Amino acid sequence: MASILYAWEFGANLGHIGTFLPIARELRAQSATVHWVVTQPYQASRLLPTAGFTWLQAPVMPEQRREGPPLNYADILLRFGYADGTDLLGLVVAWRELLRLAGARLVLADHAPTAIVAARSLGIPVMLFGSGFFAPPQVHPTPNMRPWSPVPEERLLAADELALGSINAVLARFDCPPLGRLAQLFQVAEDSLLSFPELDHYPSRGPARYWGMLPAAVAEGSSWPEAGGPRVFSYVRPDTPHVEAALHALHELPGSILIYAPGLPKDLVRRYASPHIAFSPRPVDLNKVAAEAEAALTYASPAATVAFLMAGKPVLMMPGHLEQFLFAKRVEEMGAGLIQSPEEAPTHLPAMLRQILADPVFRSNAAAFARKYANFDQNAVVSHMVARIQELAEAGQPPGAEP
Repeated sequence: MASILYAWEFGANLGHIGTFLPIARELRAQSATVHWVVTQPYQASRLLPTAGFTWLQAPVMPEQRREGPPLNYADILLRFGYADGTDLLGLVVAWRELLRLAGARLVLADHAPTAIVAARSLGIPVMLFGSGFFAPPQVHPTPNMRPWSPVPEERLLAADELALGSINAVLARFDCPPLGRLAQLFQVAEDSLLSFPELDHYPSRGPARYWGMLPAAVAEGSSWPEAGGPRVFSYVRPDTPHVEAALHALHELPGSILIYAPGLPKDLVRRYASPHIAFSPRPVDLNKVAAEAEAALTYASPAATVAFLMAGKPVLMMPGHLEQFLFAKRVEEMGAGLIQSPEEAPTHLPAMLRQILADPVFRSNAAAFARKYANFDQNAVVSHMVARIQELAEAGQPPGAEP
């Protein structure tokens, strides 16, 4: 019976867990043992108990301050323990112990670079489980993640070399060969991406293998308000930039509005309560809602965005951090949505919302994406992924003793 460890190290919210959940269920049904190691245990408590899974806390380090925003993938790592080999060793040893205690034969790395380092040190195969943001292209240095703002290559190289030095110092501690470049960390047993080429955060990646993106397995019943006009779904969070401006724009929009806003303060819910607005207390069935709605306003959630694109519906996106912004930029470049920048005042937000509803170009471009992937079968992808996971796990060896 194969032991598989799902590792989620960086990121937030339900999408990570929800996307893996149908895979985990099928693996368990085929007698595999699935261990969940998650960076946000409180999010796990919203989905995993009813599915009959337990979970462990991922080893993480509080974000360390660095000048300016992250410039490339290495610059992100430097903020979470990779600037110092001793800090990184502490994290890697913790991951190694989790892998050994679980008897893991395969690690599924959902934005979990330190779990990959630990698995490499133990000779355990790794399968990437995530979008292109989680695995930079095989170039040196890792690319500028802010292409609208030119960055001297020397700065990118310096970040790569510092992170690479810490990784290689840890690998040397366990008598493992060094990496030649940072991106080599992501040359693993299965490096396919859980995305579509059009939505890859790195448009210059070049040829790659894509599974396609799976919307999160978060499915609850939902009811639209009894109101005339277009149906608009919104998925926002309390920390979404300009969240109150979004609520105001939705409140002023004639139509039937369904909002899922977990953790939204009760005073905001009361303030924007209306006969034409319903706040769902639980996660909704995104595929069903996307089929019923005309458009969506979200924080650039990949799960919600893909569900709407697959239904041929446009999206207004309000990203809050770099990963979300790069993803939203690809949707905007497709002509299937608009972005409200977190750094700009939401002055035009109501007009943007009306625009994606009224301008047929957005719906036409979203519909083109839906037609292209009309034969994309999520159930088939789950089946193929489970088969590949089992193949890799059967070929892998459980972690051995301390070198």
